[in-house]
Amino acid sequence: MNLKQKIFLIAGLFLVIIVILILAVLKPLILEIKKTSASAKESREKLLILENTNQDYLKQVESDYNQISDNLALVKSGLINSEQAVDFFMALEGVASASSNSLEIKASEFPVITLNLTGNFPNLMRFLGWLESNKYFLDVDLIQLKGITEEETIEGISANDVKSTIKIKLYTEK
Repeated sequence: MNLKQKIFLIAGLFLVIIVILILAVLKPLILEIKKTSASAKESREKLLILENTNQDYLKQVESDYNQISDNLALVKSGLINSEQAVDFFMALEGVASASSNSLEIKASEFPVITLNLTGNFPNLMRFLGWLESNKYFLDVDLIQLKGITEEETIEGISANDVKSTIKIKLYTEK
C-alpha cells in the first residue's frame, strides 16, 4: 500500500469510529432529550389545568366566605350568651304561660337544660312549635310524654293533660 492509501484508510477508520461514537453516544442523548421535553410539556399542561382549577376553587371559597360573613351577624344573634340566658328563660316561661302549660326549668347542666312541661297535648305542640321557630339555636335531645294518672288528677291537673320532659341543648357564645 502506498502512503496515500494508508492515509485514506486511517482517515476512513477514524471517520467510521467517530460515526460509531456519535451514534452510540449522541443518539441516546437525543432520545433522552425528547423524553424530557415530552415530560416537561405534559407537566406544564397539568400545571396550567391545576392553576385554572385553583382559581375556580379560590373564587368559590371567596364567594362562600362573603356569604358566611354576610350571615355572621344573624348567626351570632341566635347564640345565647350569659346576658341572654335570663331573657331566654323568661321567653320560655312566657310561651309556656301563653300556651297554657306549666313549666319547670332545670338548668343545672347548662347549656343542656331540662324542661318539665304539664298541659294538654295541643298546647304542648304549640310550645314545641315555638321552640322550633324561635330565634335561638338549639337542639332537642329528648322528648318524653306521659299521660296523667288518677292520683295526679287530685293535684289540679286534668285527666286529658300530659306531662312532658324535654331536654334541649343551647348553642352558646364562648
